[in-house]
Amino acid sequence: MNISDPTICLIRPPAAEAFRFSTASITMPLGLAYISAALRRAGFGVSVVDAVGEAPGSRAGYCKGYLVGLHLEQIVARISVNADIIGITVVFTHEWPAVVRLIDLIRARFSHASIVVGGEHVTSMPEFSLLTSKADIAVMGEGEETVIELVRALRGRNPLSEIAGIAYRDAGSVQVNPRRERQDNIDDIATPDWESFSPPTYHCNRFVGGMYSSRMTVPILATRGCPYQCTYCSAPNMWLPRWIPRDPVKVVDEIEAYVRRYGAGNFPFQDLTAIIQKDWIKRFCEELLRRELDIQWQLPTGTRSEAIDPEVARLLKASGMTSMAYAPESGSDKTRRMIKKKMSAEKLFQSIDAAAGAGLNVAAFLVVGFPHDRPEHLAENLPFLDELARRGVNDIGIAFYMALPGTELFHSLYDSGRIKVDRRYFRHILDALTPYPLQSYCDALSRFDLAYWKFKMFFRFYGAKKRNGEQGLASSLRRAFSGLFHREDHTTKLETVVRNALTSSIEVVLAAFSPRYMSRADERAMFASWDATYRSIREQKLACNAATLAPADTTELHHRNVISALTTDHGTARRIVPVPARA
Repeated sequence: MNISDPTICLIRPPAAEAFRFSTASITMPLGLAYISAALRRAGFGVSVVDAVGEAPGSRAGYCKGYLVGLHLEQIVARISVNADIIGITVVFTHEWPAVVRLIDLIRARFSHASIVVGGEHVTSMPEFSLLTSKADIAVMGEGEETVIELVRALRGRNPLSEIAGIAYRDAGSVQVNPRRERQDNIDDIATPDWESFSPPTYHCNRFVGGMYSSRMTVPILATRGCPYQCTYCSAPNMWLPRWIPRDPVKVVDEIEAYVRRYGAGNFPFQDLTAIIQKDWIKRFCEELLRRELDIQWQLPTGTRSEAIDPEVARLLKASGMTSMAYAPESGSDKTRRMIKKKMSAEKLFQSIDAAAGAGLNVAAFLVVGFPHDRPEHLAENLPFLDELARRGVNDIGIAFYMALPGTELFHSLYDSGRIKVDRRYFRHILDALTPYPLQSYCDALSRFDLAYWKFKMFFRFYGAKKRNGEQGLASSLRRAFSGLFHREDHTTKLETVVRNALTSSIEVVLAAFSPRYMSRADERAMFASWDATYRSIREQKLACNAATLAPADTTELHHRNVISALTTDHGTARRIVPVPARA
């Protein structure tokens, strides 16, 4: 490629962080690495600005918490002067305000470049993402095929109207095209382009996304999508309720390549739901064992229980799995039914028995504060936690409910006037893992009530007698704080959780004395029109039948099949006009 040739610049923006009592952490940008690989394989010149990887120790004050990575002006300075297309990944909604400011700065310097945004947040709010920023195009859903077609159209100055899976500016309005069909043969997708990033930098800063391991970490995606319709989850809108696995042998091929290339030894799987088919997981484990790779792997995000029996659990342990997490979300049968969590406690307990019996570290994730929750529903978690401890669960994670955009619960709450898309809304999404929530969407429980129940549930579980003989809160505290004083592999999530909590609390204090990503006055002005913008978008989607009014009573959602609504939304081309500027 000639030095003066136009190039595509891909940007991983700074990560938004706050105090967190969780193993969750910043991770390498897997989605962006897939996009970079797809573009390179298609023959396009690509440069990458990884704000986190290039400045992992840099901090800036944010609307809540802090940003990790290059300051926004530094990102702009690193963009090649030859960039004619600039792509930005936005996975998390709470990072959107920073991206809006970043796009402002990019537009001021690159007035003729096409600015493209994509990721799960953009897929949930494509029209909003364009109308609240100076971006030109939004890519929805899986992006590998879409971006290649998009770049060819932009370079050839061809119309965008026939490109499936995008929304774009057109004559002052936003045109939304129908979605692209899911990719069936995901084994043909190019392997993530980690050469454009720095896996050792992420590892050295403990940005691994799971229980800490001293071995080099590289994230893996073995499957795409999820077949379930949980009302609080954005996955149905992103992927449709459809689970597509890769060939397990090719997944092991990828792992082996990272072992040889980077010396990697720890692989957190970022799948939404990795273990569904028993035959698939058996083939995967057996292939790992056959190659004698001597690796560790984790399922830190939660998985289903149906396919894990004693046979599978023994294979998981033998193949190097160190940690797995289940996500029942609640010990209340009613709550699980209301949120469409199609999981029985009996099958969950059987699976936990198998996993704990095989010697795996087992965690369970729960959520408090769903809109229908009442004190009696949360009280059902207490005996449930006792049973989890007795059967061998080592750790629990408890989060406050977040009203994620693009979910059934979000639409129900918004249409009934219980959500306002403002600064408070974007801040509350960072509160899920904090001790005290900024927002409660639960009529029967105040924010204080939710914090009380969260602490009560933690103390109940960690004070209970465990299957391994550990008993009492003092024993749990000794285990928790052991993770602060050594760099060896953590054996339970609690060690990583406590270290993350201490680190993030210090960072929050230091960020208060750091320069902010933008002034508070400018931030208030930015947010001022956002709710009116989203309200107008929602009204226009209802008017053109791309959406239907959601029920005000969130307990009605479990009677609905979301596929019909999603098919209508994804298949309806529409033009959205902006809200007229106030005089």
